[in-house]
Amino acid sequence: MGVLQSGFGCLSWIGAGIIVILLILKVVFFDMADMGHNGMAPTLLRGERVIINKRAEPKLNAIAVCQHPSEEGWVVGRVVATEGQTIGSFGEELRIDGVVIPFDERGITDFYNEDNELKRSVKYGTEKIAENSHTIFLTRSEPQHLVRKTTVESGKLFLLGDYRGYMGQDSRAYGQVDASSCRGAIVFRLTPMAGLPHEIAHGYFQVVH
Repeated sequence: MGVLQSGFGCLSWIGAGIIVILLILKVVFFDMADMGHNGMAPTLLRGERVIINKRAEPKLNAIAVCQHPSEEGWVVGRVVATEGQTIGSFGEELRIDGVVIPFDERGITDFYNEDNELKRSVKYGTEKIAENSHTIFLTRSEPQHLVRKTTVESGKLFLLGDYRGYMGQDSRAYGQVDASSCRGAIVFRLTPMAGLPHEIAHGYFQVVH
């Protein structure tokens, strides 16, 4: 009996140690949050639980979490341009410093956006920024990226959602954000939401690009 009690005591100490380590990791390195909108679809969907790396710099192509530039609260968007860069769009082309960002179309699907209760036919495919690729939505038969030509100011970032036809959740609506206000970058998905075609459907415990 004494051996069992001793064993359980060791397990209790091990369990407590694991909890302490996890708490330290959360306080120092990581945070957890729920996506509040579909502006980052199809990469992230409303309601998905994600992990934020608080030590990650808001570099090009990162999914940054930053302070809203004019209101209380946080915004989420992909860093597509940093200070000194010029971003704009023409038709279906997104351009950074005059260079067209490649888009490789992979398919067409219908997407229901719970934010505004609208269903749209969208093209999905990969876009490449800073040598890294990610999947985006482009609304069919409508203007695409809708980015006015803008030069990013010193110390600022220009954020875009991956659902380019959905206005209101990125720098096209609220302007450039202060790079120093960013709390980190989203790097991992814990729990997925449904609503995407199986080719790009989400799963549990996935690295996010």
